[in-house]
Amino acid sequence: MSPTLRTLVRVLSAGTAAGLLAMSLTACGGEESAGPAADCTPAHADLKTVTEGELTVASYDYAPVTILDGENFSGMEGDLITEIAKMECLKLTVSTSGGAGAVIPSVQSGRADIGSGNWLRTKERTKIVYMSTPLWDDPQAVVSKTGLTSDDLEGKIVGSVAGNLWNESMQKWLGDKFKIYQDDESIYGDLKAGRIDALIAGAAVANYRFKDNPIEGATVINVKPNPNVPQFAAVGQVMLPSSLDNEALGKALDEDIKKLREDGTIKKILEKYGLDPVVGEPGEPTEL
Repeated sequence: MSPTLRTLVRVLSAGTAAGLLAMSLTACGGEESAGPAADCTPAHADLKTVTEGELTVASYDYAPVTILDGENFSGMEGDLITEIAKMECLKLTVSTSGGAGAVIPSVQSGRADIGSGNWLRTKERTKIVYMSTPLWDDPQAVVSKTGLTSDDLEGKIVGSVAGNLWNESMQKWLGDKFKIYQDDESIYGDLKAGRIDALIAGAAVANYRFKDNPIEGATVINVKPNPNVPQFAAVGQVMLPSSLDNEALGKALDEDIKKLREDGTIKKILEKYGLDPVVGEPGEPTEL
């Protein structure tokens, strides 16, 4: 994450096989039940994936970043990953076993090729996953019903979803007034009911949510640098995590993302979900 809203170092609890929900989507062929077309030529030959001929993605429902609806995988990252799978002639399989907390562990353990769900480039993550070149920028924001900014949080009850990279800093700063939630529904429900004064989330996700689920008086205000929260010092860059043991796949993702930026695909995806396409030009890779 943005940061986000369900972003890492997330709760490292993997789901059980009984909790597995997976779906297979056509990546290069024309019919949903079919695999890649026989005459499909991959952008990178001989890529090794968890399951031959497939690109397995660990993800969770986090609109507009990832939208899981039956057998459909869409959203900003969903659409982008679908395009990458087409480029590599791979059938797309999405696993939601364990939710947000299982995404990074699934990549690390070899159960998934890549992770999806607004994961940000951070220094700590360089140690555990291959971080792709940035997809786009993702500003963090304070969401409240009273116009609070990141300078106004002292003494307030503030929430965040498990795994957000600023959680540890916020906990040290706000103590027992900082609450960690396991899902968006609970945290936004408590904001609406007044049980928390504010929550910290990715601006894009919060604004998208309020289009269909508005909260009266709610504002989304981008964070400003705050000495108590080092993660607020810069805008995060979203990436796709893959295994450190499969550098060839990571480098292929980098090249595919670069091509999709150059041909205007990333711009179109951002515009489709109501984001300013300027965030699709994040510049050189950085780490929070």
